[in-house]
Amino acid sequence: MGRFAILLFCSFAQALPGFLSGMVWPTPNPAFQQGRGLESFIQPSSSGKIESGLFGCVRNDGRKFHEGIDLFPLRRDRSGEAVDPVYSILPGRVVHINQTSGHSSYGCYVVVEHDGEDPVFYSLYSHLAGIAGGVRPGTRVESGTVLGRMGRSAGGYTIPKSRAHLHFEVGFRLSDRFQEWYDRQPFKEPNRHGLWNGMNLAGIDPLAFYRALRDGRANSMRSHLASLPAVARIRVFSRSVPDFVKRHPSLVTRPYDRAGTVAWDIAFTRYGVPREWTPRFAAEGLDGRPGDVQILSYQSRLLKEQSCKRVLDLAPSGPRISKGTLEDLKKLFDFR
Repeated sequence: MGRFAILLFCSFAQALPGFLSGMVWPTPNPAFQQGRGLESFIQPSSSGKIESGLFGCVRNDGRKFHEGIDLFPLRRDRSGEAVDPVYSILPGRVVHINQTSGHSSYGCYVVVEHDGEDPVFYSLYSHLAGIAGGVRPGTRVESGTVLGRMGRSAGGYTIPKSRAHLHFEVGFRLSDRFQEWYDRQPFKEPNRHGLWNGMNLAGIDPLAFYRALRDGRANSMRSHLASLPAVARIRVFSRSVPDFVKRHPSLVTRPYDRAGTVAWDIAFTRYGVPREWTPRFAAEGLDGRPGDVQILSYQSRLLKEQSCKRVLDLAPSGPRISKGTLEDLKKLFDFR
């Protein structure tokens, strides 16, 4: 990464006061820590609208979902290329690296799984100009470890020098059997990213997470998830225990071992993270067969406010589970 990156690492990759496990900001820019406005660290898209660099339905007049936040660089070299280092926000394990820009719209990117947190979650760093030496799948990293250099790599489109940035995500992997789901789809391209394909990831708003921690409204990922509104609760009849549940036991509301589980009641965040799981048992006499899916409750106001990536679609006849949610349920439960 060079002397410049090392100096920035020493100067800026410092734990934010009050944050869990020494959590750091992913770039050297101190604007968020200093409480400055979005224009001090968010990189807009070509529209120039600051909200286009945020998480949510912020692209194409609200029709396109943006999975993370875009952060601009502080420093550039003489040719105008970004040179800021990119840091791992927490300790964890590097689980995926893509070094071939053309293989992903993320370009060159790194995924770190924070396996010491409860629940386990990942952070993703994309559009990198390069990966730091020694960073490879399986590498253990600490808060502030340099993962690479900010850049503008991308597959299928070009990011100009003026908009070089870090696209940063935080979220959860849905399934350990994603490849089986992928093989059943009519995709022409192979899955080059294994379990860390973007279609197997469900994200939360990174900026909202950082703000909740900074402002004392949360002290962990678990408490932050609990504070997010459940836009819908869906019951899925299945006697199996999804690998998502096994991987995130703290999101389960009551014990289920040897209790004759017949279904799961799942609370979804606005953008589809299954944040709470309640096992339902044979003794409760529920009416449903394996594979049945039922809508238990929903917040119509939140659904109406959302212009893309809805968990449920609203119709005059009532709410319907969206196509995207159905596909995620297939991944979570390995439904055919």
